[in-house]
Amino acid sequence: MAPALPAVLPLALQRDAERLFDITLWCLGKDVTCPEGNLLLRRGLSRTRRPEDQKGCSAYGCVLPGGASLTMWGFGMLLQEEAEALFLARDGFSPRWVEPACVRWPVFLAEGLGPLRTPLRFEEQRAARRAVVTVAEWLALYEEWVLAELGVDWRRECLESRRKASPVRAEELPGAWWRIATRARALEFAGMDSSAPHAGA
Repeated sequence: MAPALPAVLPLALQRDAERLFDITLWCLGKDVTCPEGNLLLRRGLSRTRRPEDQKGCSAYGCVLPGGASLTMWGFGMLLQEEAEALFLARDGFSPRWVEPACVRWPVFLAEGLGPLRTPLRFEEQRAARRAVVTVAEWLALYEEWVLAELGVDWRRECLESRRKASPVRAEELPGAWWRIATRARALEFAGMDSSAPHAGA
């Protein structure tokens, strides 16, 4: 019987990322209504508006260097590259495998992504960790851009508008995401992939 694969993310990393993801998605929502104009559009993302007669969130998307596409809503982010698609939910930040053929575009509710499942095979888990790194790095660069464009006061205003105090200061958001990316990337070299098939000598 093959040994069980480790969790995609260690619990401590998942909890830290979930907390930061919730804060960041709150800020992205505020960026849409920024007095200086919609910052997501200003950053070059495309928008698919939610029809007034439908529930859910408008979608914002972009194509990343290398050709992968990133789509985001208030409830999470979807990273799709060729036949692979992974969803990171705002609630839990646990990577879920998505079958691209089951996605009912345009998506305004999480249900539109079709059935989600835990990455089970070794290569699926590696892809899930790569997706976490990609999303974390994108968010780090985005937060750096916001600070450069508007200064720290806008992000402070976003964080102060939350009912719950943020454990991360506005100027610390980019660095916090870079650290999440580093921790996720390090899993490839820290025994998390010890179940990888080994080639013969």
